[in-house]
Amino acid sequence: MSHLGGDLDQLAALKATFAQQSQAIQQVADAVRVQLEQTHWHGPAAERFRAAWAGEFEPTLRRLHAAFEEGGVEVARRREALQRAGG
Repeated sequence: MSHLGGDLDQLAALKATFAQQSQAIQQVADAVRVQLEQTHWHGPAAERFRAAWAGEFEPTLRRLHAAFEEGGVEVARRREALQRAGG
């Protein structure tokens, strides 16, 4: 038999953590992209890094950002369901 439940305050804190960290991931991606665009850097290494950034690093950060946002939404849903059920 499974046990269902949760601490509503802790779930609210978890949702807030997901939101904060999602924002931090977004800020990292934006800051690196802007700095990379503004940096005078040419040559094969620069081209390789920019290609890796565009093709791998930034998309990975975007997926992580989306996963954190989705996690926060799911935690909020579960918290609301528990609250409706009486905790």
